[in-house]
Amino acid sequence: MAPLFAVGVFAVGSPSRGEDEIVNPSAADCTFQADQIRSAPEMWHRLSQRAEAVAPSSARRRVTNPPKGDPFVAKNFIDTEIFGKMTRDGILWTSRSSDTEFLRRVTIDLTGEIPDAATVRAFVADPSADKRDRAIDRLLASDAFNDRWTLWFGDLVENVQNATNTTIGTTPRNAYYKFIRDSFVQNKPYDQMVRELIAGTGDVTIKGEANYYNRDRQNNGPAQDTYDNLAASTGSRFLGMPMQCLSCHNGLGHLEQVNTGLSKKLRYDFWQNAAFFAQVQFDRVANATGGQNQAINDNTTGVYRLNTTSGNKTPRQPVNGETTINPVFFLTKESPAAGETRRVAYGRILTAHPQFARATVNYLWKELFGLGIVEPADSFDLLRQDPATLLPGATVQPTHPALLTQLASAFSANHFDIRATLKLIVSSNAYQLSSRYTAGTWNESWVPYYARHYPRRLMAEEMVDAIAKATNSTLSFPVAAMAPVTKAVQLPDPTEGGGFRTFMNNFGRGNRDDQPRSADSSIVQALSLMNDRIVTDRIKASAPTSTVAMTLQATKDPGSIAEALYLATLGRYPNFDERAAAIAYLRSGDLTRKTEDLQFALINKLEFLFN
Repeated sequence: MAPLFAVGVFAVGSPSRGEDEIVNPSAADCTFQADQIRSAPEMWHRLSQRAEAVAPSSARRRVTNPPKGDPFVAKNFIDTEIFGKMTRDGILWTSRSSDTEFLRRVTIDLTGEIPDAATVRAFVADPSADKRDRAIDRLLASDAFNDRWTLWFGDLVENVQNATNTTIGTTPRNAYYKFIRDSFVQNKPYDQMVRELIAGTGDVTIKGEANYYNRDRQNNGPAQDTYDNLAASTGSRFLGMPMQCLSCHNGLGHLEQVNTGLSKKLRYDFWQNAAFFAQVQFDRVANATGGQNQAINDNTTGVYRLNTTSGNKTPRQPVNGETTINPVFFLTKESPAAGETRRVAYGRILTAHPQFARATVNYLWKELFGLGIVEPADSFDLLRQDPATLLPGATVQPTHPALLTQLASAFSANHFDIRATLKLIVSSNAYQLSSRYTAGTWNESWVPYYARHYPRRLMAEEMVDAIAKATNSTLSFPVAAMAPVTKAVQLPDPTEGGGFRTFMNNFGRGNRDDQPRSADSSIVQALSLMNDRIVTDRIKASAPTSTVAMTLQATKDPGSIAEALYLATLGRYPNFDERAAAIAYLRSGDLTRKTEDLQFALINKLEFLFN
């Protein structure tokens, strides 16, 4: 293949744990959580290192902070906060992203797909001032949006058929997937979606929401371990709080270096929260084939008892003579209303708390920017959120406290509309900054200011789909107990993938259990892109519908070929030097082979791997 163009994959900051990895430690591992929080500067270093590798800064065109009237003038309150803080602190931000950089970024972020060549051509040629906003609206309304954000939420709730401590099976897994995807198709309010999950009942093969409880239950040990799992997972996923440590011990003496707010909480407080899940029973219901399926329902007799000495937790023993625990919400001390089932009450109380909105918008922000306003995103310290009420010696946790508050308020005011929040973020000029820093010499201490956009490596599923789209290939993935799907982002969990499974695993898709999704790069990924037939077969002119074959059928002009391959693969036109080099290379030998080589080289560029 062509060394002239081959800018391959290298390990761009490849520590043992990726910066996107969120680890919920065991109760005995609070020290690790403290180490993770202290590593925020290391996270910034990795983001900076990656940005410089993928989009090297350029000091050739020094600029000052843009004056009033510049395209960076605040489009919404996000810009007011982001650019206002940089202005106050004397930080220079980079230039605005080009049309092609923006279009590729927002298309991948919102739909998990790369834009096709025709869309890129039309977008670049469109002189309209509102074309970016119209592109955002089109992407938010697409069916591909539902696929990409179903994948995101499936990761969050760890929907997988087989896990270390429980197996829900393929049909319940598929029902869970369908519930999630249908919720995005319907644009269901996010708080409603979460309430339905928390309180889900019914046949787990039909009622997908019932599998939230099903997935987190503990198949060994006492029932209280399951109640604890649900309390901890809802805390992490929906409140952004690491409550797992409290399932075994009080915060005092363990969490002072991790979370000052939680350090003041007792194990008793955690038990009260877990007691919301203590009135669930497993039933059997008849299915269409004459057999029986499992169903999850509520009862009125279950209690959280302090009587265990086995399982995954330290012993649960009576407190001040109390042998059972009543449900009380961890943050507000609210209890179920009269006649209200416990899980319904918990979902109502949790989603009404301001921390629910804060945690959600922070997760969404991190998904789009690569860095949360609060990091780690599942480790909010509620005593460090407001600069006006900080304890002596404490530091504020959010990089932009007012921005986080305004995002959460907007999310609530918009009835917890995920699309509306994503639109607000991607419409901002802060999101639309270039990844390449052009304002001078880059300083990695500016990372938390968002002075540039930080490229993220495509997820494993996005990578496979991008290769297929760039090469004009069709895909088909068999799925257990479900019809085949045509895109990797449509797979219901990481155990599926057919012949693409190993390739995607090499790109760190994890298993939604004990192997988190990772954004790290590695030499294995480089070797996969250079040698795997998933790539090499699809760039062949002998594949009748391939991009190479179709391009060569349309033209033999080297300049037109180069333009077509750059648009299809990288979503942009080649620059002057790239075009000249491509033309010279295409003229240097067999045109068919050289055209194949050119697309191979483009797929192996860092630019293809990163968004």
